[in-house]
Amino acid sequence: PLRLVVRAFGPYPGEQALDFTELRDRSLFLIHGPTGAGKTTILDAICFALYGSTSGAERDSKDMRSHAADPSARTEVVFDFSLGREAYRVARSPQQELPKKRGPGTKTEPPRASLWKRTGLPPDGPEGTVLASQWSRVTEEVERLFCFRVEQFRQVVLHPQGQFQKLLLSTS
Repeated sequence: PLRLVVRAFGPYPGEQALDFTELRDRSLFLIHGPTGAGKTTILDAICFALYGSTSGAERDSKDMRSHAADPSARTEVVFDFSLGREAYRVARSPQQELPKKRGPGTKTEPPRASLWKRTGLPPDGPEGTVLASQWSRVTEEVERLFCFRVEQFRQVVLHPQGQFQKLLLSTS
């Protein structure tokens, strides 16, 4: 992980950014804090950005919009990551109800997803080269890049809390 930005996602009504580059070359890290601090939401956001679903099967990605967010705030997750020497950015927004631009009422915004290759670009620079730009195509490209489906990613990379026994009892 390089950088994670969440907007109106989970318990975060505004924008929250996490800069993983501050960890430098540390490839193993622990996310800790008191109950309710938003630790699982960080994992949900990473998994949502990559695969369009949350880190645990009990939470639906469509329900990750912050209940405390301004009604006009767009729910979105942007995740910058590297694989080897290559850098990427993925952005996803779930289906959501937003106010109409003209007149009263709301309209349903469809889910959106894009994946860019950003090798050699500065963090605040251009998006990069588009690799995929539809919800399912972004997921397929992420699966190709990581060689993991979402279930495998949850089990091997994220390891959601409360599921350690499942890891111990699973087969290869």
